Amino acid sequence: MSSDFSLQFNGQYIHVIHAPDYEISPESNERLFTALAKACKEFQCLKVLAEGPKQTRRMTSLDAYQSGDTVASKMPGLKMAVCIYEYTPDETTRFFKNVAYNRGATIEFFNDKKKALKWLGIVED
Repeated sequence: MSSDFSLQFNGQYIHVIHAPDYEISPESNERLFTALAKACKEFQCLKVLAEGPKQTRRMTSLDAYQSGDTVASKMPGLKMAVCIYEYTPDETTRFFKNVAYNRGATIEFFNDKKKALKWLGIVED
């Protein structure tokens, strides 16, 4: 499994592209959120699209809580659309979203990039 990703700013949002074998874990989230917070500050942008194919996850409820708390504290006001093409949100996903939301970050999960961008308020040509 991998924790590799790339970040790029396109003028409207920060685009995170996950490696095909990306694993969601406390370690990969910490690495991602640290890099993303730096990019948000550098580009003065709090809109993020994170996308990739089906991913594996190694997270407990406590890990999901800590990740939600971390993402919101590092990037207050963040609006992030997570587009994972073969993923159905579950209880852990909902818990992570709620923790982040209650601390000032809005995160939503999608499996369609156009819907994710629309939710972010992004219009692409």
